[in-house]
Amino acid sequence: MSDDDDIPQLSAETLAALSMFQAEQQQKYEELKSGKIEKIDEDWQLSQFWYDDDTSRKLVREGIAAALKSEGRPARIGCVSSPTLVKFFHETEEYKEGQLTLTLFEFDSRFGMKFPTEFVLYDYKQPTQLPAELLGKFDVIIADPPFLAAECLIKTAHSIRLLGKENVKVILCTGAIMEDYKKEHTQDIDIYRSISFLENAIRLIDNSNRYKSTCTASRLMAMHRTSFEPKHTNNLANDFSCFANYQTSTF
Repeated sequence: MSDDDDIPQLSAETLAALSMFQAEQQQKYEELKSGKIEKIDEDWQLSQFWYDDDTSRKLVREGIAAALKSEGRPARIGCVSSPTLVKFFHETEEYKEGQLTLTLFEFDSRFGMKFPTEFVLYDYKQPTQLPAELLGKFDVIIADPPFLAAECLIKTAHSIRLLGKENVKVILCTGAIMEDYKKEHTQDIDIYRSISFLENAIRLIDNSNRYKSTCTASRLMAMHRTSFEPKHTNNLANDFSCFANYQTSTF
């Protein structure tokens, strides 16, 4: 008996099905690359849940309103792990007239094919791996960390701190559970401005459950909860909230 006899062999039907699947995936890839596919489906393995259109437009409108109050043109807006907003920014007159530029920081490479000139590959697990030329450049950042976990929020906050200008306006969409109700434990420093705090938080996060409970939106980035409640095309079981580090003007 040869060694090959010990290797499981796929049946002809299985091979045909596999070949068909690969062909379909290749076709989708080519269509996405050519722009024929308008909508990119959610990948739940990446914890993707798309906003509904009304939510997307409201976030875009607030982002633009905040950006246009900044000095200099074009204003720079960054979308961190919030890829569905890009299409809606493209629809605005402000974008078409060149009043603002947009950069998407996203892990899903499908969006790199759809928006190649505005896409930057981003992995929240590597929060400092960002293009040097983009550090400290953004007037407004809209972020939606993919997971409701302290580690994810801390590392996303670190990236935001590196990308934003000194007075950057930040809109954060995440689960309501990430709000810090323990105001009495808030330190007497502006934690959002403290890179050293964020770096220490990243080192400590896996070692202290007590510490994890205080790593929330209001503590990490000096944010408050707004009245706006983001909605998704597929209803989520988790209550979702919108936080900001400034006084919003459109919601």
